[in-house]
Amino acid sequence: MKKAPAMKQGAAVAGTPIFPQRTNTVIAEVLARLLRGEVLTSLDSVFDSSTTRLSAFIFTLNGNGWEIESEPFAAGCKDGRVSWPHKYYLRTEVIAKAGPGAAAWCAAVFKARRDLRRKAAQAEREAARLNAMRRASRVHPGQQGLFEAGF
Repeated sequence: MKKAPAMKQGAAVAGTPIFPQRTNTVIAEVLARLLRGEVLTSLDSVFDSSTTRLSAFIFTLNGNGWEIESEPFAAGCKDGRVSWPHKYYLRTEVIAKAGPGAAAWCAAVFKARRDLRRKAAQAEREAARLNAMRRASRVHPGQQGLFEAGF
């Protein structure tokens, strides 16, 4: 496998965006999708990246020198409210500043994330096992239900 070209990694230098070192992370996928020109919302990130923390990743990427735009939009809710979530994107000039190595880095990110998703069924089984063990160990003898205590 060819290595992606060396990119600036580490602390952000004034105005110079840095790429996440690890390519199999959610934050790397978020940046790769933004560099591909996608507009992301929190709901997109739940279904596409399996995270509810999009705004936290945007905050971190902004701190690493990426000038990510944020724009609110109105969304009707099932409970009758109108909420104002945000959509996030990179301007074309910011994408252009990412440099020629960005495409190779994005390809490496999408491959790493695809490889990680192949382990999803195994991760779900492991999570179910861990949750069952946790539930079994948390029952305190004095915390039985009304009918379990023999009343």
